[in-house]
Order: sequence, then C-alpha cells, then structure tokens
Amino acid sequence: MAQNITLMGASYSAVPSVNLPKTGGGTASFTDVTDTTATASDVASGKYFYTASGVRTQGTSSGGGGASNIVEGTFTTGSSAGAHSISLPYTGSGYPIACMVFIATGAYDSSNTTWYNSVQRYAVGQWTMHKAVQDTAPTYSTSGTANQGVTTAIYKNSTSSSTSYTRTSGMNTNAFSSSNASNAALTCVRLKSGNVLSYYVNTSSYGLLPNMEYKYIVIYSE
Repeated sequence: MAQNITLMGASYSAVPSVNLPKTGGGTASFTDVTDTTATASDVASGKYFYTASGVRTQGTSSGGGGASNIVEGTFTTGSSAGAHSISLPYTGSGYPIACMVFIATGAYDSSNTTWYNSVQRYAVGQWTMHKAVQDTAPTYSTSGTANQGVTTAIYKNSTSSSTSYTRTSGMNTNAFSSSNASNAALTCVRLKSGNVLSYYVNTSSYGLLPNMEYKYIVIYSE
C-alpha cells in the first residue's frame, strides 16, 4: 500500500517503499505493509510474515504452504474394526470437491512391510473421489445428486498373495453423507461435513487396514 510522506520538508505522494543507505555501503529497502490481510492461521507453520502493524509473525497453519483450498495430513487407523472419524483442518467457506486417502508411504512401497506383505483380503490401499456435480454444494444427506461422488477403490484381493490387487469404481456414490463410512469399498471413506472425514477399518471386509498410517488430501471449492 502506498503512503503520502513528508521528508526533510519535501512531500511525496503514493510512496510504496523507500530505499535508505546502509552503514558500510549499500541500500536497505523498507516496504509499507499496512494493507496486509493475512493472519497467523493463513500462513504455514514455521514460516514468517509481517502483519499490517509491521510485526514479524510466525504462521500456525497445519494445512501446508500451498493453496488455501487444500488440506492434507495423516492419521493412524488403530486396531478397532468399524467406523471412525477425524477432523480436517479447513477454515475456509468452500466445500470439498475432491478427496484422496491412501497408504501414507505409498500403496506399493515394499519397505512398508506391514502393508506390502499383508494378505488381508479387501484391505483398501487407495480411495479417491471427486464431486460428481462440482458447482453444487453438498447437503450431507443420504441421497441426492449434490451428495454424490465419482469414486475408486484399490484393495487387496487374495489371502495368499500380498501383491494381488483389484479395483472398483462408481459414478454416483453417496460420498457426502450424514451416515458413517461403511464396510463397502466405495464408501469405506465418507465426508460427513467439510471438516469431518469418516473411515471404516477392515478386519474381515472392505475398509482400511488396521494399525496403518494413511494420508489424506482434500481439495475445496475455495
């Protein structure tokens, strides 16, 4: 933001920054920051910015340093079979338009022996979804096109071969729902709101593998 200033009796209009001589040579640039609108929660944790009052401030956001409409993180499923949920660190006013949940190290990483060597049939290693109708906000009910997602799931498909996989997909999955995630491949993950992700842990049916770290990435409309 530019300011009108008076220096040594002379007036200057719309000055956005000034360069001043440094002791020992060179110049130092000072820029007006009074139009800054960011807050600590808008800036990635560990990064610094200057507030509108010129205070050097450290960011607190856990959503990463990228676009503000993307959140990502990890969670560990635990040993209990059934539906569980996690909170998503989204603070905007949009709604989810895409989501991915997958083995945190990668679903074909042989160094992750717990996952790679597992022969738990129907354990899902990757679930993906994009909103079937992108320009309509979900209502998070159990029906309606506004709550449908185009989904895919890749899962273990053998009780003897750890590298035997298959996949399934759907064009109108009830992915945005007040119902919890279930023991079906395409609904083993659901979004119960813009800030709550539900997942189903598998021990004998479709779902995420117990005691395994998964990563999520969610993209929002804004």
